[in-house]
Amino acid sequence: MPVTVEQLTPRSTTLELEGVTAAQANAIRRTLVADVPKLAIEDVEFHLGPIRDETSGKDYDSSTSMFDEGVALRLGLLPIPTDLSQFRRKSECTCNGAGCANCQVMYSIDRKGPCTVYAKDVVPLGDASLAILEPEVPIVRLGARQALLAYATAVIGTGREHAKWQVAHAVGIYPRPHVKIARKEGCTDACLKRTAASCPVDILRFGDGKLTVTDEVKCIDCHACEKSCEHGSIHIEPDEERFFLRFDTDGSLSAREALRFALKDLRRRLEELREAVQAIP
Repeated sequence: MPVTVEQLTPRSTTLELEGVTAAQANAIRRTLVADVPKLAIEDVEFHLGPIRDETSGKDYDSSTSMFDEGVALRLGLLPIPTDLSQFRRKSECTCNGAGCANCQVMYSIDRKGPCTVYAKDVVPLGDASLAILEPEVPIVRLGARQALLAYATAVIGTGREHAKWQVAHAVGIYPRPHVKIARKEGCTDACLKRTAASCPVDILRFGDGKLTVTDEVKCIDCHACEKSCEHGSIHIEPDEERFFLRFDTDGSLSAREALRFALKDLRRRLEELREAVQAIP
C-alpha cells in the first residue's frame, strides 16, 4: 500500500493511501480513534475538612465552585505525555494491578484561593517530564478561603473505554477527488471564467480558451464548480482506491507514534482473525 505524506507535524498529519478500499481506510480510522493507548487521570482523592496554611496560619475550606465530580472530569481530560515503551496497563503489569511506576503516575494539587487552578498546578510526583502538556488550561476557580488539595492517579487506557483516553481527534478519511474537464457545446468563455471564479480554494484557472486545474489535491469536493457551469463541462469524481487520512493528536503521543501503533495493532488483530478462521474445521 503506497503512502504519500502530504503534511506531518508533531500533532497532526495528512496522508494519501493508495490501493485501499473505503473499508480498509475506515479500519485505520477506527483503530486510531478507539485502540491507541495513552495515560489519563482515572482516580482523584480529594482532601476533606479544613486546610491550614502553615505560612500564614489561615484556615481554608476544602471546597471549590464546582462539585468534586466536575473537577475530576476536567482532570481526566488533561493530556499527559505517554511513553508506550515504559507504561502498560495495570492488568498486564508485573505488579498484578497493585500500582507501580510502570503502570501509573501520581499527581498532586495544592492551591489556596482566591486564584484559578490551572493544569500547571497538577504536579507529577517524581518524573517532571510527565507534566501536563497544556499548562494554561483552567480547571476551577477558587474563592477566598477556598482550597483544593488532591492526589490524582493516571493509568493507561484507550478511547474504546472513555474519551479521555482518546489520542487521535478529528480523524477523517475521504477519497481523492478527480476533476474532469471536457468543454461542452455551448459553453462560452464567460461560463468557464465564472466556473473558475466559483472555486473556494482557487485551484481552477482559465486562459487561452481552456479551463485547467492547478492542484487537484487541494480540491475539497464542494461541487461549486459543477453548479456554476450550466453546460456540465466540469465534473468531480471520487477515486475509490485512493483516500486521504488526516488526524490530530492531543500531544500525549505524536502523530507518527499514534499511526505506527494503530497500524501495528490492526495487523495483530487481523492476524488473530485469520488464524481463528483457519482453525474452523
